[in-house]
Amino acid sequence: MSRVELIRSQNKEHLRELLPQTDILISFSITPENFQRAKNLKWIHLAVAGVDESIFPELLKSKVIITACKGIHSHTISEHILGMILCFAKGIHLSTLRQMQKNWAFTEVMKQRFELKGKTLGIIGLGGIGLELARKSKCLGMQVIGMKNRLKKGEKIRSVDRIIPKEKLPELLSQSDFVALTLPLTEKTFHLIGEKELSQMKSTAYIINTSRGKIIDEKALIDALENKRIAGAGLDVFEEEPLSPNSRLYDLENVIITPHVAGTMTDYFQKVAQIFNENLKRYLSGKKIINLVDKKLGY
Repeated sequence: MSRVELIRSQNKEHLRELLPQTDILISFSITPENFQRAKNLKWIHLAVAGVDESIFPELLKSKVIITACKGIHSHTISEHILGMILCFAKGIHLSTLRQMQKNWAFTEVMKQRFELKGKTLGIIGLGGIGLELARKSKCLGMQVIGMKNRLKKGEKIRSVDRIIPKEKLPELLSQSDFVALTLPLTEKTFHLIGEKELSQMKSTAYIINTSRGKIIDEKALIDALENKRIAGAGLDVFEEEPLSPNSRLYDLENVIITPHVAGTMTDYFQKVAQIFNENLKRYLSGKKIINLVDKKLGY
């Protein structure tokens, strides 16, 4: 096996100095400016699953290989989504708000509670996270509808009661009690959920977004939430991050906000290293690498 020298950059300036001699880069993202400096770059391993922040024309046109950490988030993000769903279904979110007010809101909270058994979960995006969410949801007795971008004729997926193509998104929205977004941000999924799509949801339904904030038109979402056209939203991601203190989302009792932490875990970097180490062995020995990013699809 070829000898590999591993150098850890100390700061942004140090990284700029290292880039001209770098063959392989491990990073959370790369900017067009830094890419221009990396004249010898052959492979970028991104320590994230969503690569939208590192997709730009110069990189896409180049011969540089891009890999990511697809797969390491399936358990933690699906758990986060289910946590939000349970908070809404069991009145936990409302109870916590009333606790801060020292209010024993028995009747109010009781009216908000319902069972998940028999409720329908619509999952938009049936990758690793979406499939794990479906599996966990079936354990709670939920019905699962999944939307898949590239759907094969007659395709069946365990734990998914019905799979629909993207053209039938309105059908998923109108039939779901909870809608979970588990798909990447691309040019085609930017503002996939807007005023029209929100109006197709039940007034009693909730939307959960742990993917990327720009998949939802945030202004349209706020309007729908303020006017109770949907029941609520669980949001871990936003169009602009950090979320501005002036955002009206903070004032809405039917919203759960978490600060883009759904994909975090104590052993995150260990899992990133495992994927990179496996790929490094494959790369140096000329074998097929895993988690290769399709530049045409953007993920």
